[in-house]
Amino acid sequence: MTNILTQEQINQIEQETLEKIKVSYNTKGFDEIRTVRNSLYDSNYQLVEFHPGLSLEIFDDYFYQQVSSQVDHYGSYILTAKFYLAGNHHVICPGITGVKENYQETVGNNYLFYLPDIEEIEQYFAGDRINLIRICIDLDFLKSFIDGLEHLPKQLQPFLESDSPPRFHRPVGKITLAMQTALQQILNVPYQGMIQKMYLEGKVLELLALQLAQLIEVEGNKQPLINLKAGDVERIYQAREILTKNYDHPPSLIDLAKKVGINDNKLKYGFREIFGTTVFGYLRDYRLEIARKLLQEQKQNVRTVVNTVGYANQSHFAAAFKRKFGITPQDCRLGRC
Repeated sequence: MTNILTQEQINQIEQETLEKIKVSYNTKGFDEIRTVRNSLYDSNYQLVEFHPGLSLEIFDDYFYQQVSSQVDHYGSYILTAKFYLAGNHHVICPGITGVKENYQETVGNNYLFYLPDIEEIEQYFAGDRINLIRICIDLDFLKSFIDGLEHLPKQLQPFLESDSPPRFHRPVGKITLAMQTALQQILNVPYQGMIQKMYLEGKVLELLALQLAQLIEVEGNKQPLINLKAGDVERIYQAREILTKNYDHPPSLIDLAKKVGINDNKLKYGFREIFGTTVFGYLRDYRLEIARKLLQEQKQNVRTVVNTVGYANQSHFAAAFKRKFGITPQDCRLGRC
């Protein structure tokens, strides 16, 4: 049976068998460059955070022996993109809805995932070289680019519609020639200092754009045609009424469909056809309108309004409010909206 090591055990082995360590900060356009060698692996790591919400990491690791480690993602509410230039990475992730119990990330492919608040087992084998580029995107940073669902991959639509989007791990596809070019430009930056950091940020955004374009292509850009009968339209209006009456604790899409006696797929696409937005896009806008009235007319404090309209996170609420109305909730409370 494979011996699974905790992070504390990994740290202990690293310290006891340390042969080399070198850490540099604010060097060559990177916030951190770290080189480590011990009995488990030889690691070269580079990190740059462009601004809160977007960071780039470059890994180039060689493993001297098999390593199976328990890793937790608690509190890690970030969307992650990975591009594999060398090596394969095996992960055991049991009991997580939307994620395979065993999956492997392989060389020449790119991946997108959102896996907060879970534990998983990562496996590496003796002789493996893992060379990859990882991009971490904060959800608020992602939302700052989004002005609607029209051109957003379906996989990411829940991030705009909900404060608690579902977990997923998505193999997007092969690394394309355009991606490969951007990856090599990241690895071989022709500039230094501030210009290098600006160049890297541009290439990271380019890489994300290429990945999301590929994801849209994979998903297919066509929505299924829904034939709505008079009874279906009535049920969709009933669904809207249930949604608005329970805006602070709304039912899930499946539960909402059951309540009105309609297929959840027909509800989803029919709702968009009738109201011009998704079910939870409508709910989001409705909540924000309620919030605006509470702030503007009743001068309630922001925390009270956040709780009243059913947001779990005040910063997510503030970001959504500003995207919709162009000002902060506090400014609205002070009469500036």
